[in-house]
Amino acid sequence: MRPSLEDVLLFLHREFAIDTVPGWRTVIEEHLKDWRTMQLRAAVRDAPDAAARVLRTLGYSVTEPEVPGPRISTDDVKLFWP
Repeated sequence: MRPSLEDVLLFLHREFAIDTVPGWRTVIEEHLKDWRTMQLRAAVRDAPDAAARVLRTLGYSVTEPEVPGPRISTDDVKLFWP
C-alpha cells in the first residue's frame, strides 16, 4: 500500500514534533482511514482470489461468481508492479 500525506504528517509529528492545532489527529485519522480503505479495495480488486482465501481463513463464506469476469493480466495490475 502506498503511504499517504497523512502518513507523512504522522511521521513528522512523531519524529520531529511539528506544531499541530487542536483536533488535528482526528482529521488525520479520518482521512487515513478513507485512504487505507480505498487502497484495500484496489488491492482486493487486483487480487480477488487472495482476498477470498484470507476471508475464508477468517471464517467468512465466500463464493466465486457463477460467470467470472475476465481477469486482468498481472503485467497490467499495479499490485504486482515493483
